[in-house]
Amino acid sequence: MKKDRTYLLLEEKNIYNAFIYLALPVMLANVLKSLHDLVDTYFIGQMHNSVSAQAGISISWPLLNIFMALSIGLAVAGVAVISQYLGAKDEKKAKEYIALLLILSIGIGVIFNGILYIIAPNVLKFMGAEGTVYEQALIYMRTRSFEMPFLFVFTAFQATRQARGDTTTPVLLSVVAIILNIILTALFIRVYDMGIFGAGLSTVIGQMAIVPVALYLMFSKRQELHLSLHDLRIKPKNLSKLVGIAMPSAGSQAFSSLGFLILQAIILAYGERVAAAFSLGNKISNLLLIPVSALGSVLAAFVGQNIGARNKERAKNAYRVSRNVAVAISCIGGLIIYPCREFLLGLLTNDSETLQIAMEYMFWVLLTQPLMSLFQNYMGVFNGSGNTKYSFYIATARLWVIRLPLILFMKNLTDLGRSGIWYAMVISNLVIILYAKFLFRKVDFEPKIKA
Repeated sequence: MKKDRTYLLLEEKNIYNAFIYLALPVMLANVLKSLHDLVDTYFIGQMHNSVSAQAGISISWPLLNIFMALSIGLAVAGVAVISQYLGAKDEKKAKEYIALLLILSIGIGVIFNGILYIIAPNVLKFMGAEGTVYEQALIYMRTRSFEMPFLFVFTAFQATRQARGDTTTPVLLSVVAIILNIILTALFIRVYDMGIFGAGLSTVIGQMAIVPVALYLMFSKRQELHLSLHDLRIKPKNLSKLVGIAMPSAGSQAFSSLGFLILQAIILAYGERVAAAFSLGNKISNLLLIPVSALGSVLAAFVGQNIGARNKERAKNAYRVSRNVAVAISCIGGLIIYPCREFLLGLLTNDSETLQIAMEYMFWVLLTQPLMSLFQNYMGVFNGSGNTKYSFYIATARLWVIRLPLILFMKNLTDLGRSGIWYAMVISNLVIILYAKFLFRKVDFEPKIKA
């Protein structure tokens, strides 16, 4: 049954029903995205140099994520501000921030495309990549750099829709991009033997294809809340507010990605098979983590609109509902995946040693999934309430204060070998939840849209 999204966010008495209705499309799209990553990995796993290619993709992601961090930060700020203005029934101000978000996304996306393409070789060498792994990573990273302008624009579109409670439209476009990506990946790798370049190119084309539709929907007069060319102006006051909220979130994403870059460099020192196994394990665990992340994004809009409408108790209840659903998904999903992990990992690699290492890693990843579901929900409530500085604190502390020092300690002062990495990850996830719980008590659920 189709319900008005504003009603679902602000008035629906059964918050579980509202959450499931709004989050289910995002969950399905994100699960499909995770399955798409597995399909990519499956085709790459059939290549003659599959271990090097998978290791190359694995070490590419932290640098790509650093550049995507600002896109995510802008999106988080957009959801926080726009949802609060919509909750307060001020559509004029909401449109100003939608336009500002779009302008910044286009400009920054183009700039980041050029920067990433230029610095990729030096960063990969800094990470210790060499030989075939370096060559594969460089091809993949430079190809994916051309995705940046389109990714930034679509992320802006997605943020504005989520702030309104429209989780369906971005999902439909994402599904189109993913299906196109899967088809092109199979075609480029299997038929045209384009290797890792084909995998990267298919992703760029898939993202590029949906951006014209997203822009049309943002400007179409058929839409209830639409932009015009006259709206495309930058007001210094609005820019200051948006950047003020965006920077902590972007900073947390960037610092986390930089930390993962260093983590990947440490893991690569254990050999390309360990790096490949780390990547494979994460792809399987994302089947659980991505739906939980979807709940966090819906929670941000839920909290933002209810804070704007000055309904503090409903905002708090939304967090509790999201937390309960997320923990249930991670626990049940973990119990389902654990006995199937060897079969799933076996589809992604034809190297027996990589498979065994990935099996070892998966045990610890699945064990900590409930903690990660709590982490994502704290991020959602912090971002939706405009307390993005708390998101920065927990994301940065998890990696830089706890995990990386522990990994270096395990590596240099113990004989645990690669197992030290898994232990450090478990400990960091546990400690950061205790810290996040402490910060949550400081959230006042008051509007952040005051002049």
